[in-house]
Amino acid sequence: MKVELRYFTGTGNSLKVLSIGRDVFIENKHSVNISAIKIDERIDAADLIGFCFPVYAFGIPRICRNYLNKLHCFENKQKVFVWITAGDDDESGFAVNEAKKILEKKNCVIVYTGVVQMPINWTTSSLPPFPPNKEAAALIIEKGICLTKSMTFEIISGTNRFHQFNYPKRYSIFKFYFDYLLFKYVGLNNMWRNFLVYESCVGCCFCARICPTGGVQIVNKKPAWNSSCEQCMRCVNCCPKEAIYQSMGGDTKGKNKYLEPSFKPI
Repeated sequence: MKVELRYFTGTGNSLKVLSIGRDVFIENKHSVNISAIKIDERIDAADLIGFCFPVYAFGIPRICRNYLNKLHCFENKQKVFVWITAGDDDESGFAVNEAKKILEKKNCVIVYTGVVQMPINWTTSSLPPFPPNKEAAALIIEKGICLTKSMTFEIISGTNRFHQFNYPKRYSIFKFYFDYLLFKYVGLNNMWRNFLVYESCVGCCFCARICPTGGVQIVNKKPAWNSSCEQCMRCVNCCPKEAIYQSMGGDTKGKNKYLEPSFKPI
């Protein structure tokens, strides 16, 4: 079986999950190609195509929606699976349904959807939950790897399983929709303006080099963010001086930083 895999990741979770799936496919004698999403790419027809995206405020990242919307329509019915990584597997929100809805318009048949809990990376959040410490993160990752292997074996065996949409237990329906719509239509378009640096910033330019969307530029030897920022938190969690924060409650001093241990941003 020929398998094509695509992902978007901020601090490594989605790449880790899809890489584990890749390894299981290969161990079972399937041909696999994996790469990060590229806007306007054309994916050749395959026996199976898999996507893995993170959850951002109960939906998939804007760049992932744009990517899926710009995919060509497959000539023949294309089998697809969608995996979502989330800080809490109960809070994937609309992420699966957003991806599924777009892909079905591209002549895709969704054969499997799943949500994998991985460590939270939202260091600039003003309210908990915050990123876990290294020991707690390792336990979450271990469970995520086990679940991913199980899901991959199910896909190989032909099992169809679909994640069911639910409202997060700690949210009222009103707050759920409020946060989702506020981030999608207001927050994401403006939160990049809130990024600032502490006096510990040395102008090393690392944040600009590793940004997956080109959302950071260096101006007068200091980082400046622009509207292509996806709030993926890579710059915050990778800064060697831990110098990046956000105004309006996004202080990061003393907080755990999270980067999936095997992830190399460059």
